[in-house]
Amino acid sequence: MKALLIDAYNPPSSTAGAYSSFLEPMPPIAIAYVAGALEAGGHEVVFYDQVADRGDPSRLEATLRRVKPDMVGLSAVTPSAAANFRTAASVRRILPGVPIVMGNIHADIFYRSILERGLADVVVHGEGEVTAVELANTLERGGDLGQVQGISFLRDGEVVRTPTRPFVQDMDSLPRPAWHLFPTDGYRIFAFARVREPGTLINGSRGCPYACTFCSLKIMGHKRRVRSARSLVDEIEWLHGELGYQQVSFTDPIFPITRKEGMAFCEEMVRRGLHEKVVWVTETRVDNVDPELLDAMYEAGCRRIMYGFETGDEHVLDSIKKNFSLERAREAARWSRKAGIQVIGFFMIGMPHDTPERIKSTIDFACKTGIDFAKFTVFVPYPGTDDYALLSGHGGLGRDRLRRGRSHLGAVHELPDEAERSDLHRPSAHERATHPAPEAGAL
Repeated sequence: MKALLIDAYNPPSSTAGAYSSFLEPMPPIAIAYVAGALEAGGHEVVFYDQVADRGDPSRLEATLRRVKPDMVGLSAVTPSAAANFRTAASVRRILPGVPIVMGNIHADIFYRSILERGLADVVVHGEGEVTAVELANTLERGGDLGQVQGISFLRDGEVVRTPTRPFVQDMDSLPRPAWHLFPTDGYRIFAFARVREPGTLINGSRGCPYACTFCSLKIMGHKRRVRSARSLVDEIEWLHGELGYQQVSFTDPIFPITRKEGMAFCEEMVRRGLHEKVVWVTETRVDNVDPELLDAMYEAGCRRIMYGFETGDEHVLDSIKKNFSLERAREAARWSRKAGIQVIGFFMIGMPHDTPERIKSTIDFACKTGIDFAKFTVFVPYPGTDDYALLSGHGGLGRDRLRRGRSHLGAVHELPDEAERSDLHRPSAHERATHPAPEAGAL
């Protein structure tokens, strides 16, 4: 079976507004993983980067007619959902008989509406690699979709959801992302995480044991499933030696999550001498690091670390269930800088318990903690999060809308405690609290 996988074009201005100039096409690693699995399963895979063509409809049509796929796959997260729906409608118009398959978080949550509106023929729930191969096999032989775990589809006008597919437990067993199918020269890591070029992404784990109210990653399960240090470093060695990458950035929300995991990875990087060839950037929690681990990370090539500080107010921090203190956040920043690792801080403003005074505390925290770069986003209660469920249940959500100048597309909630929406987008706040990191050559 020939599968055409499409990365739908979502104009940067639709998600970043005035800050869209900071965005560049990122390697679509989720699609690359599915592509790798389909190839390993014996299927022909073609990737079309609609982003590279800036959504040119004539290019999409030409690609569809040239490739003549047996199946088209799309990956929909909430900020890019509308773009994927537009692309799906175009596919349906141009190739009406070709099955459209849609996956990722937004499709997983809103599968019923997507199927009933004819935007997809099949929705994949949860992880896509194993399901995509089984689905392609079934479509190829004209088999019963009801026998494929982890999907939804229409049968006689009714939505059918098959039993949930278990999560992949052996993460080392997954085929590598099929980067050879992708126009990798056109991708860049976000500027705040870019140390050396070229750079790409790597994934070391799935699942998260934490319960942050604003995060939708619980869709991957609360049990964290990890790759071995050897598997990770094998891939980094391949990315550097075969593809020429000088930097890898972890997509994990938390890596490492334990000292044992971090030390094992660092020791393997040093043992193979990759710490002298490749730099890496990661995100983890402030309560998962200590001075010894950070020293080892620096020795192994880590040059920037991202922490989700989120807020500079203890009450707001407790309300979103981060389960660490501001003092621990300050310690982690201090320890990281002492180890030689630059610190990127992630912050949100406009959360349900925020007030103008608490937002000012967050800005002050960012300015005074000694971090190298502060990235602010306006809080959005995304579908699949506890905050979305809470605010939906209490009638605290406005209708979904696209807001120019906002950080994201999503449901906009009623602001708390006399906060004005314009307060969340004052350039002065961003200018005060954003500190560009030094040039890569200084590292």
